[in-house]
Amino acid sequence: MAFDWLHLAQEEEMTLEELFLRFRDLYAGLLRHLYNNVKDIPDFAIHFSAERKELADGEADGWPIMTVTHHSSQVTNSIVKDLNEIGNFENSYTWFRDNTFAVFDFCATGISPLQFITPVFFQELLRQTEAMGLRKVKITHIYEPLISSGVSEFIYSFYHLDINLLHTLSGMTYEGGFINCSLLVPRFDIRNEKRTRRKGLSVAFDEPVQFAVENLRQIRKMVEISDKYLALVINQNGKISGLTEDDPYPHECKVRLWGHLSWTITYEGIEKLSYYNGSYHIHVHARQRGNVRALLQSLLPSVPSEKLEKIEDVLRSASRQRHGTIILIGSEDTARNEADRLCDVRSAIGISDTNLADNLHLIPRLTAIDGAVIMDTDCICSCIGAILDGDMVSRGSPARGSRFNSTVNYVRRRGQLGQKFIGIVFSEDGTVDAVSDARVQRLDLTD
Repeated sequence: MAFDWLHLAQEEEMTLEELFLRFRDLYAGLLRHLYNNVKDIPDFAIHFSAERKELADGEADGWPIMTVTHHSSQVTNSIVKDLNEIGNFENSYTWFRDNTFAVFDFCATGISPLQFITPVFFQELLRQTEAMGLRKVKITHIYEPLISSGVSEFIYSFYHLDINLLHTLSGMTYEGGFINCSLLVPRFDIRNEKRTRRKGLSVAFDEPVQFAVENLRQIRKMVEISDKYLALVINQNGKISGLTEDDPYPHECKVRLWGHLSWTITYEGIEKLSYYNGSYHIHVHARQRGNVRALLQSLLPSVPSEKLEKIEDVLRSASRQRHGTIILIGSEDTARNEADRLCDVRSAIGISDTNLADNLHLIPRLTAIDGAVIMDTDCICSCIGAILDGDMVSRGSPARGSRFNSTVNYVRRRGQLGQKFIGIVFSEDGTVDAVSDARVQRLDLTD
């Protein structure tokens, strides 16, 4: 029997509105699995063709369209003669079969993994619906395989990059250590040809190495030369041709492998996709610099804007540190007293008062050792390498490292003692979290 929505609704004893809302809810469940914060889920819309029509009839009279959106329980109706009339159609995914179709609008621009994940998910949803009925669909337990299939197609379609090779490489150790490197990969153009980086190499290899599974051991050794600032360059032939400290070109994506089975892909200048803790995660667009200032203002409401600007400069310099670090910010008295306390018990290294905002070049060196840097809201630092102590007063997060968990506990413990600190945690994976005694918020310090 040919497929159509009306027939499916009758079989499920639903109205078309109820049917489409159910499909919307199942898709929203997939997105909740992909995004770390439900507030980051794009405000998508799904446009369903509510009536089967031959192409000629649809072009002549239009298709009756029923639209459901992410947040609304209302279904809207319209007549469309040209799909381009649908907003953001060029960045959407269209499913078409038996003269019926649905258009998924992600309310986003540019290429997105959702354009590949959505069809894989939707095809499986329709397969199960036709086999068992919509009420018996069981799709939650296969989110990751469906997402993995879509991501694999996405990465290979644009970069001819094998996602399984990234997984395998990120799981390998070298002399007991896990991976910490960057790769620059050129994108295929519309003629299915890669554009080659012809300049900007700091080091060029005499004999480029094919980036392929058969060279896995050699590649694992080579990536030890790289880090998050010095990237291995893969050329149009899929070979590692050299190293560069330059930023990615517009046609390149940057693959950052930053730990055991953990990596992030950046393209179009924005972090877009990560894999860690056994799951894929889609990133939201990078926040603008002004929003960082607004977040600092909310955390330090009594600090003037000119001081906030200097604090932001310090944090941006610290974010360029090759390993993770912690910066604790407190009032002049609070920071001084805590620095003295920790130095007295030899849990920190005391230094002469140093204005970090006036000495940004020192920050990568001062944060290179284990422990926290303590400074006041004037950016005056008199203590580095501080070991954060205190009773456990906060539940830890097993998914995060000791640096993050100790900072959360320390800030909340000092808050109970009347000492207000803001802890800025720079993780090795490049994420930055602002910790107050009330909450944890993500900072985006991307230049």
